[in-house]
Amino acid sequence: MASTSPARRAASDAAHHGHEHQAVVVNGVSSDDEPSVEWGWHGHYPKVANFAGFLVAAICLVMIWGNHVGQQENIWLVVIAVAFFALSLGSIIRARTSWRR
Repeated sequence: MASTSPARRAASDAAHHGHEHQAVVVNGVSSDDEPSVEWGWHGHYPKVANFAGFLVAAICLVMIWGNHVGQQENIWLVVIAVAFFALSLGSIIRARTSWRR
């Protein structure tokens, strides 16, 4: 017997009671705001986002070796790389320590 998600149960209950359109709310997310919540999927990919942040930081640092003459480009590339690295690292630290609070 397959289990159904809360969104599918709410949608099937609405269909059985003859309602035409009723918003489905799962974990505080309404199907009026996010249509994907109706069919049972609504999530984020924090590991992919952290990896992408580190990747962007690495690409910015690799772009330092280029054909530009001035140092202003290098400063911006390093600042952007440090910002992406800090945001990704901060996200990992917050995720690891969130259960302690």
